[in-house]
Amino acid sequence: MTADQLRGLKNKVPFKPFSIHMTDGKSFIIRDPEDLFIHPDWSVDALVVQPRGRFSFIYLRNVASVSSEGRWPTMKRRGRGKNGHGGD
Repeated sequence: MTADQLRGLKNKVPFKPFSIHMTDGKSFIIRDPEDLFIHPDWSVDALVVQPRGRFSFIYLRNVASVSSEGRWPTMKRRGRGKNGHGGD
């Protein structure tokens, strides 16, 4: 699971709730876009806001699966720069 894939689910319009399932068996239900925070500079971590002021940091390489209803969001393709790296 990549940060960009999670951002796609979080930013989908209209938003549809989804669940993040971790390799250790834990699951996090994202009922609102504000329940998931991924800093623009982050590529391997995310923060899940939970009830009663609690939160969990998740390491995206430990995400086993994500489940939701509907279609997977379309991802924008980024072009490759001169050095073979993505460029904006």
